This record gives sequence, C-alpha cells and structure tokens, in this order.
Amino acid sequence: MVQLSLQRASRRRLSATHAFLLAACAFAGPATIAPASAAQVLLYENRLPDGFAYVRFANATADALTVKPAGFADTVTLGTDGAARVSSYFTVEKVAGRSLAVDLSGGGADSHAAFEVKPGSYNTVLIDKNGAVAAKVVTDQAEINQTRARLAFYNAVPDCPAAGLQLEPAGTSVFTGVAPQSMRGRSVNPAASAHVRAGCGASRVSLVDLGQLSAGGQYSVWYMAPGGTPVAFMSENAIAPYLR
Repeated sequence: MVQLSLQRASRRRLSATHAFLLAACAFAGPATIAPASAAQVLLYENRLPDGFAYVRFANATADALTVKPAGFADTVTLGTDGAARVSSYFTVEKVAGRSLAVDLSGGGADSHAAFEVKPGSYNTVLIDKNGAVAAKVVTDQAEINQTRARLAFYNAVPDCPAAGLQLEPAGTSVFTGVAPQSMRGRSVNPAASAHVRAGCGASRVSLVDLGQLSAGGQYSVWYMAPGGTPVAFMSENAIAPYLR
C-alpha cells in the first residue's frame, strides 16, 4: 500500500517510478491520504435549496463562443484553449417545469437553444456545431466525498460511439464505452501526479496531465473534436458566485 502525502509530494520532485505508483494507487482501491485539515474544502459541500439546480456550459466548437442566458445566469464567453472552453457552474433557481433559454453566437453564426433541468441536479450544456450550433444537456454524476477526489469524463465527439480514458503509462482503463454527448464519473484517491489519455477505439490523443488530485476536489476530463481534430484537456470544477 502506497501512503500518499500531498504536502511531502509538493516539496520534492517525484521520480518517474514513484509518480506512476501514486497515480496507479489513485485509480485503484483505498489508500492512506493526507489529514482532513490538509484537504481542500468540498466544491459541493452544501445541498442545493429546493427548486435549484447547477448549470454550466462547455464549448465543443472550433470558435470562441458567447452564451447569453435569458435571465438565469450571466453572459459568458467560452474560449478555444483547454479549460477556457468550460464555464463555472451557475446556480439557477425555480427550475421545475421551466424552460431555460440561451442565445449563442460564435464563428459568425447566431442561434438559440432551450432546455430543461431537474431540481437538485448538476448539468453541463455541451455546445457543438454540425451545420448549426446546437446545445445538448448532460446530467452530471456528482457525489460528495471529503476524503477522495471526483473525476468525470465527457465524450463531446458526436461520431465517437464509445470513448475511453486510460491511465498512462500502463494503459489501465479509467472509463470505457462512454457514449457521445454523455459522461461518466467516479471517485478516486488523491494523488500527487497522474497522466491519462483519451480516445475513441484504437485512436488516442495526447497525454493529459491531471496534476495533483486533491481530497474533495472535483475535476473533469473532456474529449472533443473542434473542427474535426480530436483533443483532450482537463478542467477543475467551480461554482460562480450567486448574486441574485
């Protein structure tokens, strides 16, 4: 059993072998972790009030995108460089039976989309362009665990029927068979270093460095093909300030 100490790991450079063992342990079974006082505060520490939901946006198009929600969240601009493609979660009230509308503009084209979400849910709106810009709501799998990290994987490639994510260099599967415009999530042990590779079938994209996975942290790995070229990247989940 490999004992994980995030504080010690941050103070010294890990050897390649040590880093791999930590990563493998993170995606395996239980392990000893740093004390709770050293863990980050949980992103989803408090339960949502009745009738509320979380909504965020992810840009899978080849162009920067402006998303203008109709009264339920602030306007947000989504870029084209890694985590800049993904917004924070917005806290939305009174979602039961309510249609949430957004205006989308990017790449010289404007469009409009509407969707519904359930109270108490976490949702990612995947925005892609296949002729016209379209939005697809994915209901996220969210769990609260102060002693483990939470990792999610999104297949935002419409023509990939079964995307996967594997731990490198061993090639150990983390997620398999993820359908297009859907996600999978799992809790993992904190680790000081981990690298993963996403792909579809035998095709794989470049390595994604997950960096340090902290206890209570929430992370997303994205597999997209903006402009037809597959890419993968990671973002750390966050919630925008609720000002209403």
